[in-house]
Amino acid sequence: MKIKDFDKLEKKLNGQNFHESYGNINKVMTGLSYFGHVASICLAFFMLDNILLGVMEENQMVAHVVTVIALAAVELLKRDIFHKFSVMYLKLRAFTKDVMPLFLLSVIIIGISFYSSIKGAEEKSSQGDKIQKDFDKLNKQFEDSITKVYSVKIEDIEKEKGLKEKPLLVLYKQQTELGELALKGALSRDQKKLEKTLPAKIKELEDKNKSFIDDKKKEILDVVKERDVKITEHHKKAKKDSDKKKSDNSTNSLAFIIFSTLIEISILAGVYFNDYYDVRSYREKRAQLEKDPSFQKWKLYNQMLEVIYTEETKMNQKLPSNKGIIEMCKMNEIIVLPKDVTEFLKTMSSMGVVKVSGSTRYINKVREQAFEILGKHFNID
Repeated sequence: MKIKDFDKLEKKLNGQNFHESYGNINKVMTGLSYFGHVASICLAFFMLDNILLGVMEENQMVAHVVTVIALAAVELLKRDIFHKFSVMYLKLRAFTKDVMPLFLLSVIIIGISFYSSIKGAEEKSSQGDKIQKDFDKLNKQFEDSITKVYSVKIEDIEKEKGLKEKPLLVLYKQQTELGELALKGALSRDQKKLEKTLPAKIKELEDKNKSFIDDKKKEILDVVKERDVKITEHHKKAKKDSDKKKSDNSTNSLAFIIFSTLIEISILAGVYFNDYYDVRSYREKRAQLEKDPSFQKWKLYNQMLEVIYTEETKMNQKLPSNKGIIEMCKMNEIIVLPKDVTEFLKTMSSMGVVKVSGSTRYINKVREQAFEILGKHFNID
């Protein structure tokens, strides 16, 4: 391994702080949290929109707009409250009396948002009743259609059978009428003769047509059976398809519930990690700066520069004496020693912020430029 490669690896493994190492992760999680807000609004939309449409049937567009605005407001409120809770908890690291109200409020609004998302996802994905209605409707349509087709077939067979049964029916009717007249004793000679010969005619005609009529009856039964079999087979197939759709729908509902849960987790995790990232980065940087003498000196000089550069300060204005600067700092709650003032003025003079003429010192740079020069001197970004 070459030295330059080793240096790269050392910088990669040891040179990065938390802020640099987790910067990309923080960006991704923050982006996912905002995506989660949008997804949560989309899922909850189906629940709230259905409620509003129930009372605003004639103003559907208004209902849609009100739904989106209300849900967006809830999501923004949820993010802001949970953000405040996260920062407070990360700073105090305990559920104090200041943290607990924010925590409880966060739980309530998160619960409302989560319920809305779950309910909306359920209403969108749950199609069980619709599947059953479609199943019943399809079966009824098929049953009516197939019954109509087979009714025509049965009617044609009935007509064929009726042609053979009609002469018999005439004879049966004649026999019944003659029997009634015989009971009354009102038969004529010809009727008595007909009454005696009629049974033989009926028997002869029955023997002649019986086989045909029986075949037609059997044919009708076969047609009815064929119709019922087709209806039953169709019902079975339709029920199988319906059961599969219900099963798939049940899976979809579970998937939506899991998706809704992941959305809420992504929002909360994104907000919390972003706050944790900021707090930890701040603490690490503060600990680093507190150990850096150069930074501490810049901080002191920057405060002293704030004191001598008032709003009325002008170019070439004479600076107060060392004792005067110490008093001004004291008035601003900045504790400095005479040695600090001497070194401060030397540094300002070397940078050209202050110019010296004999024992008198003058302002030599405008305020903004003076602070910029001081920052560059101490490599403060």
